[in-house]
Amino acid sequence: MPKWTAVDEMSNYYNAYRPHGDKALSLLVRRPALIVTAVVGTILLLFWRQSSAHVPVGAVAGVDRRVEFDGHWNFVRDRNNLLLNDAQCEAAFPKLFDEVGRAVSTRRLNHITSDELDAIDPKNGYVRAMIYDQELYIIQKQGGIYSRELATLHAIQRAIFSSPMPLPNIEFAFNTDDIIFEAVPLWGYARKAEHKHIWLMPDFGYWSWPETKVGTMREVQMKAAAEENVHRYSWRNKVEKILWRGATMGLPLRDRLIEITKGQPWADVVALDWHNKESMQNDLKSMPEHCDYKYLAHTEGNSYSGRLKYLQACRSVIVAHKMDWLQHHHPLMSSAGPNQNFVEIERDFSNLEQTITYLQKNDAQAEQIATNNVETFRERYLTPAAETCYWRRLIYGWAQVSFEPEFYKAVNGTKEWRGLPFESFALERRLEWDPY
Repeated sequence: MPKWTAVDEMSNYYNAYRPHGDKALSLLVRRPALIVTAVVGTILLLFWRQSSAHVPVGAVAGVDRRVEFDGHWNFVRDRNNLLLNDAQCEAAFPKLFDEVGRAVSTRRLNHITSDELDAIDPKNGYVRAMIYDQELYIIQKQGGIYSRELATLHAIQRAIFSSPMPLPNIEFAFNTDDIIFEAVPLWGYARKAEHKHIWLMPDFGYWSWPETKVGTMREVQMKAAAEENVHRYSWRNKVEKILWRGATMGLPLRDRLIEITKGQPWADVVALDWHNKESMQNDLKSMPEHCDYKYLAHTEGNSYSGRLKYLQACRSVIVAHKMDWLQHHHPLMSSAGPNQNFVEIERDFSNLEQTITYLQKNDAQAEQIATNNVETFRERYLTPAAETCYWRRLIYGWAQVSFEPEFYKAVNGTKEWRGLPFESFALERRLEWDPY
């Protein structure tokens, strides 16, 4: 997009006044200095307002966020920068794109075809879409799981519109359910190691999870930082227990956690009943309140659990059992070494008490793990900048091993668009309707 200049503004005024005759035009000609002064004044005012704005919790005073990315990640300056090009994304977020590379390698010698997408049996949460000439179009959908599909489409749309370089035309499909059963090339939120066909994408919660009132990912992160910095839950003031809140849903894994921590002085673990008012009033902990604890338990659910990224917003030690399900950012998780950012325990929680005892006795080591967690995830790899970079790399990767989509379809001898622009879909949340 060409840069806007004061000359462009003058030209716009000229074209607007010209039909009204020379008198109007002469007024414009005599007032160029006034117009330029107004434009410059507006720009200066905007810069002044930005520089004098209140610095949010977690920000660092003196860091100029108007400075472009210089090849070295700076959280305060770069966290909301959606304009990073591919080389800058690689420099800012090494290892973030490992999952895309893996998926591309599985189809490099056997490209994805339109017939494969046609053969997909649409299940609840299914969406088929395409990106064509930098626009997002919805081709097909089946059912819907809360606001998940809309959240994911909004995130893709943002990645397209903010891209500093043109994105390739692609046609793709995704499912927003916790588990994808079909052995077909689909984008999904999680996969097991053997599910080579699934292309991992950021889950819906990065945009927002309104049903549980968790909010946007940035909202969670900002409130987590506020809980620790404003409400003075620094490391030494955090509760020295492991916290877990959630519905067990009859899952043996979660029932086992409840059983093994019952009555233990080192644990604050309670099962929630979302439909019980007393349970909600007495036992519910907001995501920022999780940051009041030194140790946070993570358990998988029906497949993966969306809570992990929220726990990673806290300067706390994530204690997770060995996981069966992978998400797009899991290659960044380290359970050992100087960059350790979480603690891994047995899947049956048999060494949980031993682990908490060790962390309590080795508080400096625990604090370092918590610091690594925040610096890796809240302050880098789970930022809007990182998420947007991942979406664009996913789009590029898919294009490398896929087909060029057809924009039109033939209907009774005429050409019709195959997809509905996302803007209309986002408002109507459907593909077909009668006018009014």
